[in-house]
Amino acid sequence: MKDPEKFIEQIEKKAQEWDISAVLSIRDRDGFQYQKAFGYADRAQDRPMTPEDRFCLDTENGFFLTLCVMDLMEQKKLRLSDPVSRFLPEYKHGGRITVRNLLRWDSGLPDYWGAVRMPALQKDPDHAALSDQERFRREVELCAQDVSFQEVLGDIGQRELTHEPGKEDDGSVTGAVFLGEIIRRVSGMTAREYVFERFFQPLGMADTRPGNDATTALYGVMQGTELVPLPKLSNAGAFTTTAGDMELFAGALAEKRFFSEKTWALMQKCTWYMDAFGFYKHGELYCAEFYPMKLRDTCQLWLNFDEGLSVLLLNSEEMRSKRDENGHWCSFYRDLRAAWLNTRVYPQKPELKRVNGKNVWDVLDIELLPEQRAFVPECSRCVAATLARKQPVYVLMDHDLPIGIAALNIEPKKKEYDVSFLLVDHRYQGRGYGRILLTRAIEVLKEKGATRLEIGVNRFNIPAQRLYRSVGFTDKEVYDEFIEMEMTL
Repeated sequence: MKDPEKFIEQIEKKAQEWDISAVLSIRDRDGFQYQKAFGYADRAQDRPMTPEDRFCLDTENGFFLTLCVMDLMEQKKLRLSDPVSRFLPEYKHGGRITVRNLLRWDSGLPDYWGAVRMPALQKDPDHAALSDQERFRREVELCAQDVSFQEVLGDIGQRELTHEPGKEDDGSVTGAVFLGEIIRRVSGMTAREYVFERFFQPLGMADTRPGNDATTALYGVMQGTELVPLPKLSNAGAFTTTAGDMELFAGALAEKRFFSEKTWALMQKCTWYMDAFGFYKHGELYCAEFYPMKLRDTCQLWLNFDEGLSVLLLNSEEMRSKRDENGHWCSFYRDLRAAWLNTRVYPQKPELKRVNGKNVWDVLDIELLPEQRAFVPECSRCVAATLARKQPVYVLMDHDLPIGIAALNIEPKKKEYDVSFLLVDHRYQGRGYGRILLTRAIEVLKEKGATRLEIGVNRFNIPAQRLYRSVGFTDKEVYDEFIEMEMTL
């Protein structure tokens, strides 16, 4: 762990700002260890959280189901390319869907909850007469109830697929039910039984047991900010555990136990915006994808395999969220990842790439501080304005993260070549990225035929002026609040 004092200072400050109720545990291969309890085990009773408190989690979600399937694959009991019809012949579209589609959440299966049961519930006048909080609680309870494969088949069995398998993400919770049934038919065990036998018990997780005997009071979040107390939820996949036991599990994952290197390599093929085989990726952190979480979102796990790092968060209250000034959704989860990245993202292998449909969401993750927006527009506006003029935008990537963008004006017929916008994410400023980005942008313009460049800068934006002068720009014209600079290549 690089600069652990800075990292701990940032996350503890953010934990207080967000008023979280959770136990946070962090460990790496070099011996760094951190564990702290925040907030309440029971907010209504004013009972503080402790590291010994027990949390109820659910094995019937994407991550645990993926682990089971990967283990069965290594035992050669199934293949990711197998059609669902091999295991579930009663489903009429099973021949079109593979196990891989189920794991990647792109099967096209209709969502039995969102497309069938919730719409019917909304038509119930008694349900509509409830208050917002009462409706929320009832829907949470209904969603958490056990549902068999046969019941789900009755809901969606005669419906057509929502799209061709593999063509788009759908996140259908029906996929979790199908995966659970495949695991049961192949192994003879439920997903919970399989997880305990193959993963928990070999690690000696003695404080982890089936059922719900949690000591923490569960709260859900309605409309992003309102905490709503919930009843004790439990289903056939429920188990109760402690931070200490889950640290054992997280550490084993961080060290790539359980599977062969080939399987781990397969599980790591993902991006931050697309789930693939149990993980999504943000920078150098692999985030366990626990969706769908019937018993609510009460566990987060991030891994860095190169460092043997595990960041585990067990929370009794769902995390609240809000939009920031840049329009990005913010939460403690996001701030925790950002705090870790802030200690380690320095120029390593910066690469300039043109913005396209595959990386545009990376680009839109770039953040600016209010003082930056006094001089340049917010990132999405820069991108939109430049692309609308059919001009290129380039993003500087490093550590698999978007660092900054350069929007260019290239008009060969008019012999006009300019840097229209240049900005660096505030989280990575002061580390030499601005100069790298500008130098790379100038190289692109030179390759396109530029022999002379112009760039405009606010007269009060002194750091930008220093940057431009450091690569060879000189003042051409100076006005009250604006300087036009030029450079001969």
